[in-house]
Amino acid sequence: MRNFDAPTLVVVDAYVLALLGALLLVSAFQGQREQALLYTACGALLSAFGLILSLLRSDPDLAAIVVVISNAVLIFAHAMIWAAFRAFSRQRQRPAWMLAGSLAWVALSLWPLFQQSSALRIGMYSILCDVYLGLALREAWRLRRQGVAGVLPAVVVLGLQMLFYLYRLLVERVPPILGADQSGFALTMFESILFAVSLSFVILMMVRARAERQYRHAALHDDLTGLSNRRAFFAQATGALAKARARRRDAVLLMCDLDWFKRINDACGHVAGDRVLVVFGDVLRESIRPGDLCARIGGEEFVVLALKADLEQGRTLGERIRGRLGAHSTDTLGRLSVSIGIASAAQADYELDRLLVRADEALYGAKAAGRDCVVAWPAAAAALGYPP
Repeated sequence: MRNFDAPTLVVVDAYVLALLGALLLVSAFQGQREQALLYTACGALLSAFGLILSLLRSDPDLAAIVVVISNAVLIFAHAMIWAAFRAFSRQRQRPAWMLAGSLAWVALSLWPLFQQSSALRIGMYSILCDVYLGLALREAWRLRRQGVAGVLPAVVVLGLQMLFYLYRLLVERVPPILGADQSGFALTMFESILFAVSLSFVILMMVRARAERQYRHAALHDDLTGLSNRRAFFAQATGALAKARARRRDAVLLMCDLDWFKRINDACGHVAGDRVLVVFGDVLRESIRPGDLCARIGGEEFVVLALKADLEQGRTLGERIRGRLGAHSTDTLGRLSVSIGIASAAQADYELDRLLVRADEALYGAKAAGRDCVVAWPAAAAALGYPP
């Protein structure tokens, strides 16, 4: 280990960090500008710059100032890691705290004893870096408690790096770049590469996992109301009805259609119509019970699958929805109302297609009865001449 060429190790480490930074920048600017990747890339590039700058300490005239500046840059690169996790969690950055570690290093460098003691400098550098890693670890742990996918590897990587700096602080004394014993220095360089690669990978993994969740959510939810869309509802309702059949529990389907919606669009504009749709989506969310399903399946058509409910409970839910929507009526929009048709899952043999047809027939019955009412199948079907 004593024959390692220290400048070569620095150049290799800097090259890897610069390459990682460049690749992260490219990834950050593909599609949406992912701030977490940008900060991670800046941290890698700053680390590469700080390492290359540290090579100038071989010049006796520049050694003192190079030690100050290069380590200040490296400390700031660790602050960028903290910033990356704050960016991922959509929190505001704290520039003053990000600069505090580097400024503290510069201030300590004005102390003659600090300049003369390599062990003191290594210890303080390790402490300042560990502070920023600890702040990043706290952000990562908070994300993990929120259930964000892919965060556990980040917690492990940050924790191991903190332990390495603690080891340096308590045990290892890394000599200067041109010192006689380079074993500790070589370990530091190789560990730096390993940490940079691991951190870049876990940040990319976190960003990708969140992007996939967002795409999946967009594919299964209505953009305007935030409710499930037709595809998601059919998938969820089929499984829910199968469970209800197995447990011999009834469920009811409510087919909801906003009354005179075209009139609202024509008289008040599509912006007002969109606002009514959003309001009704909120009404459904406020009205259903935990575990019930609701979705927007068409322009002004919505469905609710109330589990563990019979027709009477479904009628009560429909009246609650109708009343809450009416409370949002305004002079501009006029009276807001909804027609609701209800059908029993048990009567439809728990088949979703049949259940939808019966609820739709009940909805037509509500429309025929003058709108703004709740009608259940089969009474509505019989009134309209449909076979029971």
